[in-house]
Amino acid sequence: MAITATMIAAVISIILAIVGSQTTRVNSFVGTISRGLASVLRNVPVIGWALILQFSFGQGMITGLLALLFGTTGYLTRAFIETIDGSSDSSVEALRASGANYLQVIRHAVLPSSLPQMMSWILYMIETNVRDATLVGILTGSGIGFLFELYYKGSYYNHASLIVIIIILVVIGIETLSNQIRRIIL
Repeated sequence: MAITATMIAAVISIILAIVGSQTTRVNSFVGTISRGLASVLRNVPVIGWALILQFSFGQGMITGLLALLFGTTGYLTRAFIETIDGSSDSSVEALRASGANYLQVIRHAVLPSSLPQMMSWILYMIETNVRDATLVGILTGSGIGFLFELYYKGSYYNHASLIVIIIILVVIGIETLSNQIRRIIL
């Protein structure tokens, strides 16, 4: 659930960041809408999204997925906008001066200079979402959080403890892997 939400959010966030960035925005209205949407999605915590969506969809995996998706989209959009704005403007200006269209500027200047940092943000959000998925699962009745709650409420503390240990090991493993990947791409 955490990885799926992060990947979907990454695709949506790249699009929102491109139209919301000062460097690549289509116009100021669309840029303002993109930044505003990112702000709203980011400022409501994932647990808040889980509670809000639970009233609409009830308990279930879709509620947990959407809660992680909304929070992640807001966070990644903001991070990607900052990454694009911080990338080299000289290559963008050079392509525009040579007559490149909007998509060519994005493909040949913005994405190549921004992609390594974007990948780093995506890896960070996978780590964060794996941790958050446990709490979201407890609230929405899905995933490993649901199993933890089931064992804990049933007084199967040894099983609940095993789930906590598994979560810790998975988070440490993902963090180690993402740190190695970051070293390679950055």
